[in-house]
Amino acid sequence: MKIAFINGSPKPAESASEIIINALQARVGQGADSITCNAIKQSRAEIMESLAGSPALVLVFPLYVDGIPSHLLRLLDGIQADIAGAAAPGAKLYAVVNNGFYEGRQNGIALEMLQNFCARAGLAWAGGLGVGSGGMVFAAPIGHGPMKNLGKALDALAANIRGGTAAGTCSVEPNFPKFLYTAAVHLGWRLQAKRNGLKPRDIKTSR
Repeated sequence: MKIAFINGSPKPAESASEIIINALQARVGQGADSITCNAIKQSRAEIMESLAGSPALVLVFPLYVDGIPSHLLRLLDGIQADIAGAAAPGAKLYAVVNNGFYEGRQNGIALEMLQNFCARAGLAWAGGLGVGSGGMVFAAPIGHGPMKNLGKALDALAANIRGGTAAGTCSVEPNFPKFLYTAAVHLGWRLQAKRNGLKPRDIKTSR
C-alpha cells in the first residue's frame, strides 16, 4: 500500500508537523510504501508525481488564523482539478492539524475546509485529527508523558490508514493541566520579548 504524506508546515525543517509525520509513519509500519512530500520545499509538479497511484493521502500542517496556511492553500487550489486523477481510484484524504492553543477543537474549521476540498477535488474525505498544544511535541516523545493522548490518537489513525477505513474527525489535548500550559506559553513569550529587547508591556495590543 502506497501512502503519501504531505508536510504542510511553512517551516522547511524541524517542525511539529514533521515530528507528527515521523510518528505516524512508524505506527503505520514497514509494510507500507511511504513517501513524504514537503509543500514549502517542493514544486507542485514534484508533489503530484509523489502522490501518483496513492490510495491514501495524509496531510499534516499547523493551524494559521483558524485555517490552512496560505502556501498550502495555494497548493491545494492548484492541484484540485488533477489530484483525483493522479492518485489511486477512490483515494482517501486523512489530515492532522496542530495548533498552539490548548484545545484541539480549535482546528475544526481547517478540517472542514479540507472536507470541502475533497468534495471539489473528487477525493474521499476520511477524517482528521485536531491536535491541541502541538508545540509540546518538542518537549516530550509522542506516546509518553504529556503526549500520551496524542500517541493513542495516532495509533487509531494509523490503523484506519492501514485498513483504508474512515477515521472520523476528533480532537486531542495533552496530558497536562491547561493552567500550567498557559503559564508556560506566557513565560515563553516574555523570554522571546526579552531576547528581542522588548518588555511584556511592549507586546500587548494597544486599545
